[in-house]
Amino acid sequence: MQEEDAARPPTRIVPVPLQMVSAYLVMEEGVIVVDTGYPGSEETILEKLREAGAAPEDVTLILLTHCHADHAGSAAALRLKTGGRIAIHRQDAENLRNGLQGRIRPLNLVGRLTGWFFEREAYSRYPACDPDILIQDELDLAPFGVRGRVITTPGHTAGSVSVILESGDALVGDLIIPSVLSGKPGVPFWGESREEIRESVRKVLACGPERVHLAHGGMCQATAVREAFGR
Repeated sequence: MQEEDAARPPTRIVPVPLQMVSAYLVMEEGVIVVDTGYPGSEETILEKLREAGAAPEDVTLILLTHCHADHAGSAAALRLKTGGRIAIHRQDAENLRNGLQGRIRPLNLVGRLTGWFFEREAYSRYPACDPDILIQDELDLAPFGVRGRVITTPGHTAGSVSVILESGDALVGDLIIPSVLSGKPGVPFWGESREEIRESVRKVLACGPERVHLAHGGMCQATAVREAFGR
């Protein structure tokens, strides 16, 4: 088993900066695209893919951490251009089929002040598509050429998920957002339940990651997340 692991390519995580959000390429034997940005972001993702030395047909999976437009907006176009299968949790699947992110519920002052802006049609609707894979509890990523799994981490939306990689990396979508004032890891501006978010963060940390990659705010050390959310 150790010889087999040594022969496999190392895990590469390539951030793709987009409009107000980052998608990620997870590259091993296959390539997984984690989130897709607002509609029209597919060419930027494909350009970053080529810069990283991969081709569109290398994409094995397009994983959506949740159904909001800044994460699912280019999923349909990216599937068309790569052939990668789209996966989303079944709780968020209906919104994806309708191309609508749904109502956002503020969890703090920033969320209350800015919610109206992101509920406008231009920022809340996106091309609808049927997912290929519905996640229930977990999704093993080995069949897609990546060592890791997808776990359920609800709280931001009912169907939010996170990626846990054997490399010691976790990709958590909008489960964690940097605080506007301190920059420290904090709860997102909008969500279903503040306590559910905290429970999901604890679930991610229990998997033992060293680095946590955020859709808004880049990478932070898991130790910083533990300090911010408590043990």
